[in-house]
Amino acid sequence: MRLRLLHRSYGGENRKNRPAYYSKLLCLASFIRAAEQVPDAEVLFLNDGPIPADRLRLMERAGEVVSLGDQPGGMRASYRFALDLPARRGWPADDVVSFNEDDYLFTEDAFLTLRNGAERLPQASYFALYAGEPDYDDPNSRRQFSLPRGWRPEPSVDFPGEHWWHHPSITSTFSARVGAVEADRGIFAQAMVPFRRRFLDHETCLLYQGVVPYHGFEYLIGLPDDFQPTLRGVVRTIVLIPFRVALNLRALTRRKDPHRLYAVGPTRASHLEDEVVSTDRDWPTVAREVVDWLRERGDEEAAATIEADLMSPSTPRREAG
Repeated sequence: MRLRLLHRSYGGENRKNRPAYYSKLLCLASFIRAAEQVPDAEVLFLNDGPIPADRLRLMERAGEVVSLGDQPGGMRASYRFALDLPARRGWPADDVVSFNEDDYLFTEDAFLTLRNGAERLPQASYFALYAGEPDYDDPNSRRQFSLPRGWRPEPSVDFPGEHWWHHPSITSTFSARVGAVEADRGIFAQAMVPFRRRFLDHETCLLYQGVVPYHGFEYLIGLPDDFQPTLRGVVRTIVLIPFRVALNLRALTRRKDPHRLYAVGPTRASHLEDEVVSTDRDWPTVAREVVDWLRERGDEEAAATIEADLMSPSTPRREAG
């Protein structure tokens, strides 16, 4: 088994609220630091349009750089390209491919932990380094995680320093066995159809695990907090009904051969967005460790650029669009 580590990047920014220490340069450096702990891993950088010179320099020193075009093609095009890459490259089915967005901060052992999980958990097809574990007996937690009716997890597994649990869903940063991605490619494509700028990440994960996402009135109102009591919301609901029926039917095709998702704690990565930063680690300290690692490599310029953002980690900021 070999790890194939993909980093999807876009040169610009969005309008999400970010911690003060956030930068894409920091996230990229943390990804490279974690990748270097697995010497036989293949590292690829998939760039959607032009990338700033300081980030591109780090990429070129760490792996293969693939440009998706001179101008940004958009999040959906980048995601589709990444999902199609295992088949294009002919990677073996038992290899593990890791899809990573450019606004995640990684611990140094992130991909070592991924490799350990893939080797020790044959019952898992998908893996998450960033997730919160639901309390399945708490109605509020079940609502927060949009757990479908009847969802019960498979048993969790513990190794030294690693707690792996069967998880309902994750975002577009995840890892998987190549064979599972290829078998489920149609599920990913189907879940992109209803919206132009949104992925149904939650439904995608339920579908490949053979779990029906919608029950009863959820055909009309969707999952918790999805329905908007406006004219536009009502119209959207009517339009989405056939899509929801089709998604439920797709889930039934996976019931006899579910591809289960397992997540690890403590987290080995965090999405750097104020509302969802993982709370089980001191991420500013992880950021400083990345700066120290850059200096040890002799990359003072990148270290100084990132360190400027670490001077006031208590002040959140909003990125310009």
